[in-house]
Amino acid sequence: MKKKVYCFTCNKDVEPSYKKEKNTYTVHKQKVTVEEEILLCPYCENELMNETLDDSLYNIYNAYLKLYDLSFEKLKEIRNSYNLSQELFATALGWSKRTIVRYENAESLPQNQYLAIYKKILNNKNEFLNILKSNQNSVDKTTYFKIYNTINADLDLKTINVFLYVLKDNYLTKTQIMKNLFSIDFQSEKENNKPITSLRYAHGTYGPIIDNKDEHLSFLIKQNYVKFVNDEEDKILFKPIQECDLSLFTNEEITVMNEVLHQLKGKEAKKLTDWSHKFKGWTDTKNGELIDYKYAKYFELDKNWS
Repeated sequence: MKKKVYCFTCNKDVEPSYKKEKNTYTVHKQKVTVEEEILLCPYCENELMNETLDDSLYNIYNAYLKLYDLSFEKLKEIRNSYNLSQELFATALGWSKRTIVRYENAESLPQNQYLAIYKKILNNKNEFLNILKSNQNSVDKTTYFKIYNTINADLDLKTINVFLYVLKDNYLTKTQIMKNLFSIDFQSEKENNKPITSLRYAHGTYGPIIDNKDEHLSFLIKQNYVKFVNDEEDKILFKPIQECDLSLFTNEEITVMNEVLHQLKGKEAKKLTDWSHKFKGWTDTKNGELIDYKYAKYFELDKNWS
């Protein structure tokens, strides 16, 4: 049975009839058109009071959001795409949790400056990380690391800072970086039973390389952690832009990094390549195959240099 609605003209409750009608509204100085369901009295045919105004307002606001290729549902999907709770998402953007709750529950329409941010971070992790970094001073360190590592699980802050540690006063070519990072992780696995970074390594033509190396290096450049420079022979070197955060590392990890840097410092790419070709983890694998950390027991930092 249909819900009855009171008709003031007929002075009684009636079962309304319905018709579709397109109406135009102005929201934030922009016109939006929505198709609405109009209730009519079946006796006098006058329009009846619609008690579902909340639904009407929702449709009007959603029509406005569509002008930005967004919707209330999509606002929530954007947050979920970063695997963040409402609280952490709000913290990253410098907003309040209540703001996120209101937007996702369609209790409030985001202002244009907020919509612009949603558009920026839609499928754009780099843009989200830029915003997070701009708010770094207002976020406690533990929370900042938690958000950063959740968003960028493949290259967490600790891994990024290994790159920065290796490159400090030690500008390197891509091949030299590969060998330094590979050596640090396998030496750490050998000495401390775990690598320092979250990286994986694969069999490359010139020895072990970082899996997805180009993607990771591109990220470091886009996020202004490192940049290109040219040496006197016009070789491309990587130079750090930011300082390494030593608080991320244990004393044991710093010792391992120093051991590797001392052993590999000043060695040209060819010498590093020839040395890495003698590593059992490389000789036992084929091009493109991942090198398991079980080979760390065969890793010799101070041998096979002849």
